Amino acid sequence: MRVLHLVSCMSPEYGGPATVARGLTAALVQQGVHCEIITTRGPTDGLPVPGVKVHCFDTEFPAPFWPTYSRSMKRFLDAQAGGFDLIYACELMPYMTWAAFRASRKHALPFVLRVTGGLGIPALRIKKFRKWIYRRMLLDDILNSADALQAVTQGEAARIAELGYKAPTFVIPNGVSLDEADPSARSEFLASCPMLDGKRVVLFLGRLHRIKGVDVLARCFATVAGAFPDTVLLVAGPDDGARGEMRSILGEAGVLDRTVFTGMLTGDRKLAAFQCADLFVLPSYGEGFSSAVLEAMASGLPVVISEQCNFPEVAGHGAGFVVPLDDASVCGAIGKLLSDPCLGARMGRNGQRLVKERYTWQAVASSMIACYRTLLHKGKGS
Repeated sequence: MRVLHLVSCMSPEYGGPATVARGLTAALVQQGVHCEIITTRGPTDGLPVPGVKVHCFDTEFPAPFWPTYSRSMKRFLDAQAGGFDLIYACELMPYMTWAAFRASRKHALPFVLRVTGGLGIPALRIKKFRKWIYRRMLLDDILNSADALQAVTQGEAARIAELGYKAPTFVIPNGVSLDEADPSARSEFLASCPMLDGKRVVLFLGRLHRIKGVDVLARCFATVAGAFPDTVLLVAGPDDGARGEMRSILGEAGVLDRTVFTGMLTGDRKLAAFQCADLFVLPSYGEGFSSAVLEAMASGLPVVISEQCNFPEVAGHGAGFVVPLDDASVCGAIGKLLSDPCLGARMGRNGQRLVKERYTWQAVASSMIACYRTLLHKGKGS
């Protein structure tokens, strides 16, 4: 089986789609699927994935308005897509998704589109008018005519049905790699962030964008900081427009000096951040399926997430708290974990067990292969 995957950027700074592209294709290759990736040139020009060929294309105008626009990419798809059995697109809005869909029709290939939060109300409110035009002109046709849509949660599948899209929908979540940091990574990380040493650490890891609820996080940390003077906030991730707001809230509350901003973390440094933390918090306004939550659980951390993270299994398996998105609820959950380390340790073990049973990339890849085989057996794409 030969599968062509598309993702806008392979840089870790791009967040979820890049993580999915790397993790999924690596696991598929291990299970005997030939995978290649199409992407556009970003900060790293595409990170290598063992056994996966990555095709990087330069973008051009109007890429600022229609991300990933590239005539050379379209020429490649038109000429080379026929050498694959199936096309899998990670994102809704970029030009590459439309170009790949057109190529799939030309070559009579099954086309699978991963939705992952892109149709949620918070996501559609960002650049609302531009997305409304794109949906009406192009995306609605893709969502009705694709051979399959991948939702990453049952809630997302319900949202697709609510919007009336007709393409068959299956639910397969994101996965996580069960990596372990180098033994020296934790001590080296603490040496670079000495404020964390000997403290209880509340961790946020992700893009510093308002949709991630970083304003709620800042206000809640300011509230709990007074009751727990040995606690610090560790904020790990690239600034996507909200770092200034966070610093302002924390500064006005007098707790900015108890906050560490590390910027983007990858590899052993990211794993070390999880090792140094006592709990993970993501009070997001809208999430497809957060890789960071899975990574935190895989590291044995209890998690506090909003209901909008679409991960009710966290509460169902006793791996943390799933709370309404308001300051009082988030503060209350953080306070419970800081007040009861034994509860946090128990929830951390539950989350680690849940991830190992259901959310490894190998398990996700097996489910994807079953879906791909079903589509190929049906002879879709004509």
